[in-house]
Amino acid sequence: MRAVCFVNKLCWELPGTVFRHGLTIGDVDNDGENELVVGTAEGCLYIFKRTELWQKISGLGVISCLTIGDIFNSGKNALVVICDDGWVHIYYNDQPLIHSLFTSHSSSFGDNKFETRKSSDPNNRCRKEKNTENEEKSGTPQEVFDLSEKLSCVHVQRIPTNTKVVLVADIDKDGLNEMIIGLTDRVVRSYRWSCRLDFGPGNLVGLNKWECANQIGTVTMQHAKDGTPTLLVAQPGGTFMRINCNQDNCHVGDELSDSSNEAAASCIDYQTLGIHRMRNANISTEILGDLEPGKDALSLKKDSPWLRYKRKVQGIDQIDGNTVGGNVILGEYISIGNEEPMHSICDDAHNYSSSTILNNNNIISAKKPYQEPDKSEDVNQMENLSGKSYALATLDGTIMLVRNEIILWSMQVDHHIFALCQLDVTRDGADEIIACTWDGQTYILDQQRNSVRFQFEQTVRAFCTGMYHVSSKSPTPSFVFNTFNNKIFLYYDIIIPSMILQSMSPLDQWSSNEKYKIEKIVNANDDINQEKNLRTLTNWLLYGTH
Repeated sequence: MRAVCFVNKLCWELPGTVFRHGLTIGDVDNDGENELVVGTAEGCLYIFKRTELWQKISGLGVISCLTIGDIFNSGKNALVVICDDGWVHIYYNDQPLIHSLFTSHSSSFGDNKFETRKSSDPNNRCRKEKNTENEEKSGTPQEVFDLSEKLSCVHVQRIPTNTKVVLVADIDKDGLNEMIIGLTDRVVRSYRWSCRLDFGPGNLVGLNKWECANQIGTVTMQHAKDGTPTLLVAQPGGTFMRINCNQDNCHVGDELSDSSNEAAASCIDYQTLGIHRMRNANISTEILGDLEPGKDALSLKKDSPWLRYKRKVQGIDQIDGNTVGGNVILGEYISIGNEEPMHSICDDAHNYSSSTILNNNNIISAKKPYQEPDKSEDVNQMENLSGKSYALATLDGTIMLVRNEIILWSMQVDHHIFALCQLDVTRDGADEIIACTWDGQTYILDQQRNSVRFQFEQTVRAFCTGMYHVSSKSPTPSFVFNTFNNKIFLYYDIIIPSMILQSMSPLDQWSSNEKYKIEKIVNANDDINQEKNLRTLTNWLLYGTH
């Protein structure tokens, strides 16, 4: 396997322990540039912008996971931080919203301490002087940091404890994002933000709860060929659970009726991939969905309803009838026939009992063969689409790529893989698979199984990838390593021209006329004279006068 070396890097000292999902890259302050966010077990949240520490928030609990996404369904990102004691902290940088929350609801945000770097900007100094004058006139204490620039906590809520992974995505195809969490007690839950007036009186409302048979590795989103979103939950031994959500299966609270339990169980499919070495139930699994296929995949037609622009409207929460967020994005999707759902593999999955608990006793693999739907224009269009792939990796070093429930390839490495990410390092539009091991060995694989490796020289505790802004220019592919020596290494400009080793011979780039002239100069009657002519030509090209 070819080895590569990356030189451009940033390094920061970071005291504290970082969990596996305690760091991420994203546009946390909605300024068009991506930042690096890291949370520690000591309750400190670090936000790095470009080459420096931009903001530090302390006083939190043990931060187990965090993510960046549009959880308010307002068209802007927010930072979601979850502690292992069950407290969810949501940070936002909307200045009017923050001002109203700190003046009317400041008592509900806990005792978080905000530490920010000082600014020598004269405009900031003028704003501080005005704030001091306003404070003297109104008698209301003002915040010591610049609200127009920093993040502030806008919501704190208690959820079940022991969360290990979180993501924000639309899992039920209604155009509204949900928060999905995976817990260490084998439970997956989903929540949606709901409010009446604004973010202040809003709340995260529980929608679904699923219990798995074994420990959860990671949770990822995967879209089928027809655009149906599903949740993939990694299970030990190279297996995973597929959850097909829809609006009919969303219920408030944890207590569900028998009919709703049956509906929830019918949308669950337990997958066991047929690789013999992956049958060990003690091997943890990482799963990664929605890998972009790139330019080689079949593209959608211009008149396809899949390309309709999503309208911004004021949405109504189907759970309690309240308004959801601000301008909510609602999607428009293909309908088949009389708007009946497509037949999927989950429809012919196992017939579970009324309980949503999945265990080894009631999981019986008895799938029926896939039946094609009635032929129509929309169905033919969807059948021509190439579904996205998803990747799996196990702790024993197995990496494989699956598309449409077919294992495309599998490979084995001799290191323990603990993190699986995606990143376009070749800049061709297709995602590469990034697998990181505990000892720093990082494997980069494309979807055709071409691979290279990068050796990070230290042991790794946490790892993530993303597009990071080192300067005001466009973002570059980046790797982020958190070491056991309490340091953060960010390698940027991770660009590989080609995953395939190309020939270094200049003859490959010459035209036929140029090749003919060279052969005419070099060729001779015997090998001795031919070698002499080649040596003379080389000497002239290197040292001769042109």
